[in-house]
Amino acid sequence: MVILLMENDKDLTNNSIKDVIKRKIKEKIKQELLDEICEELKLEEDELTEEISSMLTRKPSEKPIIKLTKIPTAKIVENKKAETEKEEELQKEIYISVKAILKIASHALKYANSKIPKDRWVEVIGLLAGKIDKDHIIHIEDSYPMGHGTAVYAEIKDYKNYVRAFKDIKKQRYFICGWYHSHPSYGCFMSNEDMGTQARYQKLWDKAVALVIDPYQIDGKSAGFEIYKADVKSNSWYPLIYGIKGSLDVKMLPEVLKFINPITEGKAVYLEYDED
Repeated sequence: MVILLMENDKDLTNNSIKDVIKRKIKEKIKQELLDEICEELKLEEDELTEEISSMLTRKPSEKPIIKLTKIPTAKIVENKKAETEKEEELQKEIYISVKAILKIASHALKYANSKIPKDRWVEVIGLLAGKIDKDHIIHIEDSYPMGHGTAVYAEIKDYKNYVRAFKDIKKQRYFICGWYHSHPSYGCFMSNEDMGTQARYQKLWDKAVALVIDPYQIDGKSAGFEIYKADVKSNSWYPLIYGIKGSLDVKMLPEVLKFINPITEGKAVYLEYDED
């Protein structure tokens, strides 16, 4: 009887050891699988980071797009069968806030103002954030300055800045609906490099827009910027009919920019008497 009990105890011990070994083997396999999955996810994240970064960076080395074509506003009006050619009576395709306009204009002037020699003026670049309504009209609510560069192009150099901006945009419950850049003193249009960048944004979201600003065209009649979409297949681009949200009279915009200029030029707006 004692011998039988001892044998049973031995069997139980052996079974316990086997269970422990099996459990440890399972845990080891599970950990190895988790490590492998984590490594794969890390590689995918690195690839995604590089892909997004390359898509959102303007690269002058890329092959130029041949035969760019601008579709004039008049043609768009005709296609829309508008009853009048007066802009205020046309159906707006997009709206932009006063806040976004002033931020973009001041960003552009920061790197191209009277205190900087003209041969050192550079372009700026940033993101446009907003929302889309039930009628599929985009509302640009805010802009996010991201970088500046040579007179030929500007780029978002640091991907980390894009991530930070994306988080800030998400907090506002907006989404990235396009990008902007400046053409200080040489007009609003889409260059080959601009078309390449716009194509990447439209690949991310087909309704993405591009805003081009020349702050030196702000003269009381013009707001100094245009908002564009592109037909990537035909290498053509066209301006959208936009409206301004908020109390901003275009006639007053030059005066507003005069007030902003000290800020963009790195000077204090107001000085106390003992600071003269």
